[in-house]
Amino acid sequence: MMALPLPRRQSDITAEWLGEVLGLPVSGVGVRTIAEGAGFMGRLAVVGIDYGSECDGPPSVVVKLPTDDPGGVALGQMLRLWEREARFYLDLARHLPVRTPRCYWAGGEPESGIFGLVLEDLSTLTNPDQLVGADDGQARAAIDWMGRLHAAESGGGHGAATDWLPVSATDPMYLGLQPMLEAVWPVFLANLGDQIPPETLAVIEASIPSLTVNFQAQLLPPTLVHSDFRVDNLFFDGEEVVTLDWQAVAHGQGLYGQAAPKEVGQVVQALPVGHEMVARYRDALARGGVPVPAEQDFFALYRRTMLYTVGIAAMLLGQLDFTVNERAAQLAREMARRFFTAAADLDVGELDPAP
Repeated sequence: MMALPLPRRQSDITAEWLGEVLGLPVSGVGVRTIAEGAGFMGRLAVVGIDYGSECDGPPSVVVKLPTDDPGGVALGQMLRLWEREARFYLDLARHLPVRTPRCYWAGGEPESGIFGLVLEDLSTLTNPDQLVGADDGQARAAIDWMGRLHAAESGGGHGAATDWLPVSATDPMYLGLQPMLEAVWPVFLANLGDQIPPETLAVIEASIPSLTVNFQAQLLPPTLVHSDFRVDNLFFDGEEVVTLDWQAVAHGQGLYGQAAPKEVGQVVQALPVGHEMVARYRDALARGGVPVPAEQDFFALYRRTMLYTVGIAAMLLGQLDFTVNERAAQLAREMARRFFTAAADLDVGELDPAP
């Protein structure tokens, strides 16, 4: 990591600092806040760049800094979110068979767990609004992207060789999620309980004591997982997908920690389409050499993962401050509705809460 001071505020992003990051003669910068309400754990700004002389530097970059919300800071430090993302760009991104933003700088303070990034500006690409959803082609391209990544890293890969990447089945931070969910569940119900289909409430509540056991079940060979694979984090360059926001990257189960097919975009509204998306993901794994069960058995595994996925969604959404702006509140409501409606569509009530 480059030994430069980490900007604590967007006003700290100066021409001098950015010139050191890029190693170019930056004479002026224009900083504009973006993505307010799109993410909960970071602050983003597009920085336009003026150069003192003709050079090949980018006309703009994106600077990503941690949230300044006290609750978000505590959560980010506990889960090492900003350290993980910085190290992902430094150690892993270049080895993967999928496209991620170019990283110009990753640095911060290991003692505090606060890190920042300077990334490629993707604003010329298409980034669907998560409140609206992706179209058919975008949803299928996203599933293909995820299957390609998981197949390449299945059972080992570059992610398994790192000493900083948490292993979700054994890392203490993941084993501590169940008591966190138990503590925050009443708050989640008070704030977002009206988004839960009544038929799913009892079964999800009954599954909470089995959260860790469900999460540790070895369904497929472990792989590198993004863990926040949703539309706001996906950019489309024609048919090519570029995925950002790697704060929750881990080594674990590909069927866990990803968005439900409905969450990839509103294109997945009916269960038959959900079947198609899960089958598409299974086929991508198989093409990559991953041993996978028959299609019907694979879909049954996916259904079981929803008992864990919705629990983690409730744990995260239940402790974040959605009063920051209206879009953040809308996004929280929509994410809760989609996750829990997907669980209802998948008839998780038929499942035994414990495996």
